[in-house]
Amino acid sequence: MSINALIEQLKENNEDFELYPTTKDMIYPIFHHYKSHYREISTILDIGCGTCNFLNYMKEFYEKDDSISTFFKYQVMEKSKILINQLPKETIVLGTDFHQNTLLDKNVDAIFCNPPYSEYEDWTQRILNESNSKYIYMIIPERWIDNNDIMEIIKNKNIRYEILGCFDFLHSERIARAKVNVILFNLSYTPKNKSFSDWFDKTFKMRNKDQKQKFDFEIEKQEKEEVKNQLVGGKNKVEILVNSYDYKLKTLYDHFKAITSLDVDILESIGVTKNSVMESLKSKIIGLKNIYWKVVFDELEEITSRLTSATKEKLYKHFQELLTVDFTPENIYSLVTWVCKNSSAYYDEQLIELYKTFTTPENIIKYKSNQKVFQRDNWGRFDNDMTHYCLSYRIICDRLYFKNSYSYYIEIDKLHSQTIINDLCVIANNLGFVATKRDYPEKFGEKYYIWLDDKTPLLEYKIYINGNTHIKLNKEFAKAMNVEVSRLLGWIRDKSDISKEFPDEMAKGAEKYFKSSYNIGIINSNIKLLSK
Repeated sequence: MSINALIEQLKENNEDFELYPTTKDMIYPIFHHYKSHYREISTILDIGCGTCNFLNYMKEFYEKDDSISTFFKYQVMEKSKILINQLPKETIVLGTDFHQNTLLDKNVDAIFCNPPYSEYEDWTQRILNESNSKYIYMIIPERWIDNNDIMEIIKNKNIRYEILGCFDFLHSERIARAKVNVILFNLSYTPKNKSFSDWFDKTFKMRNKDQKQKFDFEIEKQEKEEVKNQLVGGKNKVEILVNSYDYKLKTLYDHFKAITSLDVDILESIGVTKNSVMESLKSKIIGLKNIYWKVVFDELEEITSRLTSATKEKLYKHFQELLTVDFTPENIYSLVTWVCKNSSAYYDEQLIELYKTFTTPENIIKYKSNQKVFQRDNWGRFDNDMTHYCLSYRIICDRLYFKNSYSYYIEIDKLHSQTIINDLCVIANNLGFVATKRDYPEKFGEKYYIWLDDKTPLLEYKIYINGNTHIKLNKEFAKAMNVEVSRLLGWIRDKSDISKEFPDEMAKGAEKYFKSSYNIGIINSNIKLLSK
C-alpha cells in the first residue's frame, strides 16, 4: 500500500495522528551513533512507530556494515490499530496510547521518537522526565531549543545533548514544510532511577529530612461500591480485569501516600527511608502487573492449546517481555492482536519442525521432478537442505527421545513421553485431525496408538531401546502434513502441483488439505477473554 493510500485509510478511520514517516537521511546520523555504542544498546523503544521506518532503515544500514556483530531488539508504542496490524513479526508492542502509558518501568537502552509536532513539547518533556534509558533519539521542530520547559529539564537532570543533523520533509513520503533537528539526548550521566525518583516526588510529595513544613496529602475517596458494581454482570472480561486492576492500583497508591504522609523523623526512627519506600512501590506495581498479565495469558487458551510445549514456552518468554506494559483495555487488545499474529506463525513453524524431525532419506519419497541425490557428509549425516519430497506413511525416527538419559537404568521417560505424544496431537489437531484418546508408552518394543475414534488410529508407534521410534501414520494425516508443509515451504504453489509432483498414492484426494492448517484471526470470537 502506498503512503498516500495508507494516510487516506488512517483518515477514514480517525487514526491519522500526524503520521509523517521518518526519512532515510534522518536515520543515518542516528545509526552512526548507534554504530559506536551498539554493545550497550540491546533494546530500543520506538514511540509512535508509524510505518517502522526507523527499524527498516536501521536494519538496512546494519546489513551493509560488517563492523556491527549484533542488532537491537525492537519495541514500540503505537496508537493506530491499522498500523499495529501491519507491524513486522519481530516487533514487540509495549503500549498503544502514549498518554496512557508510563516510561518509568520500561527497561530499554534507548528510545526513538518522531512525535506529532502539534504536541512535541509535551512528548519531549515526558520522555526526558520519565525515561530510564541511556540514550534518547528525537526528531522534533528546530524551535525546541527555545522551549524553556525542555531546557529546564535538561539542566535539572544533567542531560547532555547533541544535534545530529537538520532536515525537512520537502522530499519525504508525506511532504511538509517543518524543519526539524535530529537530536541525541545522553542520559548516561543522569543518576540511575532519577526518572522514577522525580516521578515519585511529584506524585507522593514525600518530604526530605530538611523540609520541616507540615503538609497534607489529598487522599482520593475510595469508591469501593462503584468499583464492585463495575466487576459484575454485563461487562466483558477485559473490562472486569481492568476495573479490578485500577481499583487495586489506586488502593496501593493510597496506602503509599498514607505512609509518605508521616513525619520523616518518625519514618527514619523505624528504619523507613525514602529509597526503601520508593523501591517497594516500584516492586509492588511490577508485581501487580505481572499477576494481571498472567491472567490474560491464561485466558488465551484458544490460542495456546494449539501450541506444542516448546512453542508455548517460546511464546510465553516473549510474552513476559511485555509485562511492564500498562494494564489498559487498549493494551490488552493490542497484546491479544500480537499473540494472535505471532501464534499463526508459530503454528506453521512447529508443523515444519516436526516434518524436519521425521525427515531422513529413508523416510521420504522425492517429487516426480526432483532429480537431486541425497548424500551423507563426512560425519555420516544427511544434508539438511533436502527439498521437494513427501514423507512416507512409515517413519523410522531417531530424534524423538523417549528414553530417560539421566537414569541409571534404561527406561522410558514417562513425563517427557507424554509431552511428545501431546505435541503430536496438537499438530494433528491444527490440521483437522482431533485425537479422541492416546496411549502413553510404558515398555520398549510394545505397540501404542493415538486414536481419532474407536476404530481409526491417527498413528501407531513403537519405541526401541536403541533410541529409534517406528511410526505408522494415518494416510490422510500424512497427506495433510505433506501438502501443508510443501505449501508453507514454497515447494508447491497451488492444488494442481500436488498431482504433478506428489507420488500418485500420496496425491490421491490430497487437494482438500491445501491451506488446511489452522490459522487464528487477528481477533477471534472464540477467545474467552473477549467474550461477554
